[in-house]
Amino acid sequence: MMKQQIWVRLFLLTGCCIMLMQGKTFAHKDTWEAILNRAIENKAKYQEAKLRDIENIRKELAANYTSLDARYINYQKLFRAYKSFVHDSAYVYCQRLNNVAHQLHDPEKINYAKVNMAFVLVSAGMFKEGLDTLNKVDPKKLNESQRYEYLFLQARSHFDLGDYDKMVDYYARYSTIGLAYCDSIINSTKPGTYENLSAVGLKALRTGRYKDALEPYNQIMRIPQAYQDSAINYSCLSYIYKELNQPERSISYLMQAALIDITHSTKEAVALTNLAEYYYQHGDAKTAFTYINSAIDDANFYGARHREAQISSIMPIIQTERVNGIEKERRSLLIYASIITSLIVVVIIFAIITSRQLKKLKIADQVIINKNQDLNVANDSLTQVNKTLDSANRTLSRINTKLDEANIIKDEYIGYFFNIHSDYIEKIDRLKRSIDKNLKEKRYEEVGLVLNRLNTNFERENLYHSFDKVFLNIFPNFIDDFNALFEPAHRVHFNEEHLLNTELRIFALIRLGIDENETIAKILNYSVNTIYTYKTKVKNRSFVPNDEFEERIMLIKAVKEVPDMG
Repeated sequence: MMKQQIWVRLFLLTGCCIMLMQGKTFAHKDTWEAILNRAIENKAKYQEAKLRDIENIRKELAANYTSLDARYINYQKLFRAYKSFVHDSAYVYCQRLNNVAHQLHDPEKINYAKVNMAFVLVSAGMFKEGLDTLNKVDPKKLNESQRYEYLFLQARSHFDLGDYDKMVDYYARYSTIGLAYCDSIINSTKPGTYENLSAVGLKALRTGRYKDALEPYNQIMRIPQAYQDSAINYSCLSYIYKELNQPERSISYLMQAALIDITHSTKEAVALTNLAEYYYQHGDAKTAFTYINSAIDDANFYGARHREAQISSIMPIIQTERVNGIEKERRSLLIYASIITSLIVVVIIFAIITSRQLKKLKIADQVIINKNQDLNVANDSLTQVNKTLDSANRTLSRINTKLDEANIIKDEYIGYFFNIHSDYIEKIDRLKRSIDKNLKEKRYEEVGLVLNRLNTNFERENLYHSFDKVFLNIFPNFIDDFNALFEPAHRVHFNEEHLLNTELRIFALIRLGIDENETIAKILNYSVNTIYTYKTKVKNRSFVPNDEFEERIMLIKAVKEVPDMG
């Protein structure tokens, strides 16, 4: 609890810093850069805070699940938490919102759920699907705030689609539609309100009237607003000042937008991508490389296709420039090395000239030097031999380790199967004698009773139980090592009664070298398809790639294995 409170305070402190810095919008670029770099370093902590908030909403959802109204509210909260964080999750909760809205038979909620779904689709670069969804919305069924969201999303979607297509004809067509929706907002809202100013500013920006756009956005920044809107408006101001040839102000606002995105775990990464491009164009490949890597991580995390494509087109250029910078540094080092070498040559020449006056001493010194060189060569050869021997010893140690493990498995299972087979032979022998005796005495009903007492399922369970005990005796850490391949939510809990469940037993057999589905199916009395299904299901739950999963299983070690000393 104390640790959680510390992180909460850190999160709030960062937020306060942002608000305080808003009063110093035009602070020096280096100041904002230092703050932004610290935020990138702590990005994982902000993400953890975001996930804790989401978990609290989920708990609230579970506690009030029976109420449709409460369920709708909590689904709305989860959607807002995910809509700029994880695209797939936002899509899922948007679908659930839609389902609950239909159950409530509320036209406003049904149409607003469609607006939310369109936002998710457009944010992921699925423009056609997003616009198709928006066209199914009945704006008359929305309240005033929701209608603004609908109209603004229509405008944004068409502008984004035009920017994405980049072809002149299509760009002009989509821009015209977007501007028409801006006009709809302007005509239906009160002047001076956030909604009205946002449409006025966006229209001026998209039509290239940057000086006219400046005043509406400055007014907007004095109105309380959500952090997502604040980041978008800072980005717009950055673009305006860039076009007005005021780079210092432009980059200051862009850094504030990126800072808000990072501290609130907004994963669309637009501001960071633009920052990376700015630094690259100004010759700072190192900073550009840091920002573009953070941006591609965010875009991949969110799942925005068009953002990934945009970043992927820029990233190789920045990476190439970074490599070129390293190559320049290497060439500089070579030049310095050449200079030093030349100086050494000069020193040697002077030494030779001086040594003529001390010829005898020089000869003696040279002999000593030659001997030392011979010793160094011998030492180098001996060192190389020792390295070769060490490598051979490590290889031999690993081979011995594998042999020890194989011997452990062989010794355990040879004894185990001898005992099992001996028990079954004895049981079969007793059964045979009993049947023979009853047949001779013509007590056929007794024969039936004897056969009915045979319980193959019980015997099979005993076989599995014995197998589990022997296997876990060889691999006592198997369950823990197996669970380490999964996230906590997908881990298998230890079962004292059966020791291993079917999934664990399948991969226990694979660890022993039995990897054919047909053989495993015969041992466990399942169909081959069932074994395949179990394996696929388990692999899909793991964070390890499917084609590497069984290799990771084979790396699980026996407790009696000799440790690798290399």
